[in-house]
Amino acid sequence: MVQPPCSSRLPAPAARLATLLMCLVAWTAAAQTDITADNLRDEHVQLAINALVEEIHARRTVDRFWEPNPYPGDTTRTQAGGYTALAVLALFYAGETYQSERLKDAIEYLTRTDFGGTYAIGIRAHVWAMLPPKFDALLDKDRTWLLSAFSDRAAGWNYEHEPTTGRRDNSITQYGALGLWEAAKRGQRVEPRYWQLMEDRFIAMQLADGGWNYTGDGPSTGSMTTAGLTVLFITQDFLHAQDAARVGAAKESPNQAAINRGLQWMDANFSATNNPGRDLDYYYYLYGVERVGLASGYKFFAGKDWYREGAAELIRRLCAWNPEAKTMTIHRTLGGNPRAGELRTVDLCFALMFLSRGRVPVAINKLSDPASTWNNRPRDVANLTRRIAENAEAGLNWQIVSTQAEPEQWLDAPLLYLASHEYPAWIPRDPAVIRRATEEQQQFRARRAAGEANGQTPPALPTTELDKLRRYLDLGGTLFAVSEGRSTALADAVLAAGRMMYPHLEWRDLPRDHPAYTIYQPVRGAIPVLRGLSNGVRELIILSPVTDFSEMFQVSPGKEDPLFNIGMNIFLYASEMNRARPRLDQHVLQRDAARVGSVPATIVHATHAGAWDAEPLALDVFAAWAWNERGLDVTVLNRPLATIHTISPRPSLVIVSGLTGLELSEAERHAVRAFAEAGGMILFENTGGRGDFTLKAEDALRGLFANPIRALLRHPVITGEGTPGATSVGRITYRPFSFEVFGSRETATRIRGILGADDRPLALFSREDLLNGVLDQPTWGVNGYASNWSREILANIVQYAATRR
Repeated sequence: MVQPPCSSRLPAPAARLATLLMCLVAWTAAAQTDITADNLRDEHVQLAINALVEEIHARRTVDRFWEPNPYPGDTTRTQAGGYTALAVLALFYAGETYQSERLKDAIEYLTRTDFGGTYAIGIRAHVWAMLPPKFDALLDKDRTWLLSAFSDRAAGWNYEHEPTTGRRDNSITQYGALGLWEAAKRGQRVEPRYWQLMEDRFIAMQLADGGWNYTGDGPSTGSMTTAGLTVLFITQDFLHAQDAARVGAAKESPNQAAINRGLQWMDANFSATNNPGRDLDYYYYLYGVERVGLASGYKFFAGKDWYREGAAELIRRLCAWNPEAKTMTIHRTLGGNPRAGELRTVDLCFALMFLSRGRVPVAINKLSDPASTWNNRPRDVANLTRRIAENAEAGLNWQIVSTQAEPEQWLDAPLLYLASHEYPAWIPRDPAVIRRATEEQQQFRARRAAGEANGQTPPALPTTELDKLRRYLDLGGTLFAVSEGRSTALADAVLAAGRMMYPHLEWRDLPRDHPAYTIYQPVRGAIPVLRGLSNGVRELIILSPVTDFSEMFQVSPGKEDPLFNIGMNIFLYASEMNRARPRLDQHVLQRDAARVGSVPATIVHATHAGAWDAEPLALDVFAAWAWNERGLDVTVLNRPLATIHTISPRPSLVIVSGLTGLELSEAERHAVRAFAEAGGMILFENTGGRGDFTLKAEDALRGLFANPIRALLRHPVITGEGTPGATSVGRITYRPFSFEVFGSRETATRIRGILGADDRPLALFSREDLLNGVLDQPTWGVNGYASNWSREILANIVQYAATRR
């Protein structure tokens, strides 16, 4: 624990003043290294979580666990045991298990102790719900207490077991509702009337501005608005799932109307630095923001990323960050200010829950658009994500992203979800516009293939939203689109969008053995039609043109429903078997403007008759990474393979990539040989790693050069020897699908090559994928090197070629 650098003895007045000034200077210096929302990274959050875990453990006592001594007030005394339950719950959220030696006796204490307060029992119910089924009887006991303590008159709870109370306390009722919610999610019976009474009560107590307060008197506060929204999201799941099955019904619901007004209040009043409308209960409030953010799916309130802003503020308040040692320790006082009060354990627990629960990976992004109908089924993605998380036994979140946001933000999740019964306003429907856009893209591709479009971007599509969607897909994302109701309007729009974005690709019906039907939960019997648009490496878009998956996700039937299983399969396909990354993990690289490059390198991505650019942004992403990590100033050009020997000055490296088959013309054979013999280096790469492209390239080049194709494990291009900044890439990690291809776990690089007389590589061959890998986005079915190794291998090759000319 970090302590202010002050003497423990009482100094004389002058010494006391000097010591105080030293403390203030140290505090100010620490503040200068504070982590901000702009520079916050997942690494910082994980370090803060680790530090909070250790601090909370350090604060427990042998005989009282985390119970305060004395309790701070009469009402808190009634919640005895709840402090320990809260600490255990926070530690569970941070990743500790009930089998941990450090928690066993605390769980035993929770098991044997009779609680008498609503807060305490509501929180303890959360603890039981996170444990194996053998604890279900304890959860049922807490459920029974909560039901018996519920007051119909108040439509909620009081501090203790008072089923006749007329007191309406929104904070207490929130925690009672949360406790029942945990029991209901585990299949324990909670009669609908309880949810209905609570819903009616919170709708009635909603204030004119859309917010809530503690008991109905006074202005809205942030902590109580999050409480009201939390309860209404719970009741929506239990009372109104079926109501929204009919397209358009959700917007007619009083529950949804109240939720919308509450979210509008949050959007107008959210703050990451204080509890709006109330100076107290900041940590309690921020945990409420996290619950509402996760329940609603909204990433932004008041235009701010609530998790990023909240996490940065918590770290500022609670943690001392040492950027040199990359360590965090917990302050004893707020912000490390020696004049501030000591931090309470309960506040540390709420902070730990916020950081831990909000950090977990985002599985699915639901695409919103202000000019289109996009949310007919408000809980479709929430229910699907919950079902995936239950099966994967892993924490997963979902969120809503807007067509107005940048596509890089959509990559927070590996899967983008679009559902509607209408033709979205941002996709053109005029056949003439569609035809013209398609022709423009075809013409650009032809010019690019001829090497006449270097430095140019594709022509703008008819709407900026379509341009964003194409960039998202080209960066490695996957779209799952669902036509709702009996309408085919959404399907018509998505098919048209695919033609405009990718006129060279063909829509097709997915075969029965496609991962969407088989990867995790095989679908038996008849299968719903799914259409796919693939670049040959991965599905860019999966479309349900007829079957309304959204309706089934909304009503959330039994676990064995085939549509839920397909939805889960599609997520697992897009996420490479649930390799979604933490929320703040860097999903897209940007070139570091402060970096100074030292090695110029030109890569020619050669065009040919095959699928030479299946991943059109791969080398742009690689160039940004190579600049940031290696100081390589990479320029990427396109030229026909048959002309590479005529390029002046000679490029550092020519990459010839493809999927299947390779028939070199006589002109291409001549160009390859002339380029290599003049000192050039060529890499043949099988994008996706499943076809025979590189195998065919090896066959084609065997007759061009005298030397054989050989393994290069000890060659400097692999070992990195003699190339400043290079690294050894002889022992690496492959992607998960490669284990199925190889039949075993491999760790050796499989790059092969033809060497010249001086051991200089003339041609290199990678039968395994590199270019999809450098995108660093998950997808199942790629046989190749893990993303970090794809980049390192390619960088070694480029750097070797650029510095040994």
